[in-house]
Amino acid sequence: MSLLFPKKRKAALKELSSAKNYLKHLHCNLNLPKKAIICPLSSMTAFAQSQAHFKKYNCEADIYADEKKGYCYVTGFGVGAPALAMALEVLIALGVKEFILMGLAGSLQPEALAADVVLCDGALADEGITAHYVPQERILPHAALTQKLDAALTQAGVDHHTGPTWTTDAIFRETAEEVAYYQKKNVLTVEMEASAFFAVCRQKKVKAAAAFVVSDELYRLKWEPHFGEKPIFQNLYKLYHAAVNALTGK
Repeated sequence: MSLLFPKKRKAALKELSSAKNYLKHLHCNLNLPKKAIICPLSSMTAFAQSQAHFKKYNCEADIYADEKKGYCYVTGFGVGAPALAMALEVLIALGVKEFILMGLAGSLQPEALAADVVLCDGALADEGITAHYVPQERILPHAALTQKLDAALTQAGVDHHTGPTWTTDAIFRETAEEVAYYQKKNVLTVEMEASAFFAVCRQKKVKAAAAFVVSDELYRLKWEPHFGEKPIFQNLYKLYHAAVNALTGK
């Protein structure tokens, strides 16, 4: 007999508290733009700051708000699904309605090589957050916002792949057997946030899209890292601009 409360029941139940109650407790009453790029990469912060006249706030994340253009850039909340979910709940409670998640991912397929851009059209939830919000194992992004991001990447001349991702909590427990399994299901990437990101946004009825730059390759059933290479940062910068364009039309 399991000692855990059945997760299949969880998504339909009402929470005891909420991010809004938490913000009241903190006396945080920020009024943020309705659109946000959310990124777990601290290495992107200096670049993002250089692209606009931001006001900086902090509430469970570093929030850089460009009120004139109507978006904010959010980082500094940590890595992985639990950290992102808490920051995301707070941002939604502060009024954000549309999100684009950008970051790094490992490649599971030979057509997606280091520094390639991958637009995410679904996420397989192999992490602990999603089941608290929705019962599905495969979570989809918001179709229209994903199409906008696709169009913005194309307009910017950024070649990109489109496909699903496998989201896992355990970065050092990815196995050859799992990679081979997901390869057969045509999953393109592996990362640590997307399924929870889509799940929280779906449950809260806000829009979500995501795209990644490939930072490491696993499709040969071994780990081949490319972190820190110049083409990866170049495409992260291009992805950032495409995300701003998709959210603001500017």
